[in-house]
Amino acid sequence: MESTKLGEIPLSAKSSLVVSKFKGNDDVERIDIRLFVSGDKYAGPTKKGVTLPKDRLPDLVKLLSQL
Repeated sequence: MESTKLGEIPLSAKSSLVVSKFKGNDDVERIDIRLFVSGDKYAGPTKKGVTLPKDRLPDLVKLLSQL
C-alpha cells in the first residue's frame, strides 16, 4: 500500500499534521490525516489521526467549515 503525501502543517518544532492519500486493500481511495513527530527516540507517524474514504471528504470539510 503506497501513499502519496498531499501536504503538511507544522504544529511545533517536533510535530506536524500530514495529509496523504492511498488505495486500501479493498481498492477504495482513502485520505489519512495523521500527527507525525520527530523526537530523540522516535520519528514518524503516531496513532493520533484518522483515515476515511475519499468520498467522505466533503462531509468532513463541511463540518470543519462550521468552526
